[in-house]
Amino acid sequence: MKSQFACMLTFLLLAGCTSHKPGAFERVDEDRAVNTVQYRYNPLKVDKTAMQNDVMQYCTSRGFDKVEALKPKTSDIPGLMKAWYQCNYTIKS
Repeated sequence: MKSQFACMLTFLLLAGCTSHKPGAFERVDEDRAVNTVQYRYNPLKVDKTAMQNDVMQYCTSRGFDKVEALKPKTSDIPGLMKAWYQCNYTIKS
């Protein structure tokens, strides 16, 4: 019973932390091997423009000029979503 309570308290604190960050999102993971970055966000409060700007800044700082969003999924933390973005190069002909 105590461990279940501790888990729920942890989830609530994590959800609250994300929701109260500027823009209601945070970068939580990255995979440099495939040039992807993951964000966790509150879909009701997120500033999508700020999150998109942060993703673009992340990608351009690594030499890429294009961002492709992968399909968002429900986070393990109740009330939040998570989304992966892949950094790519624009093909110029």
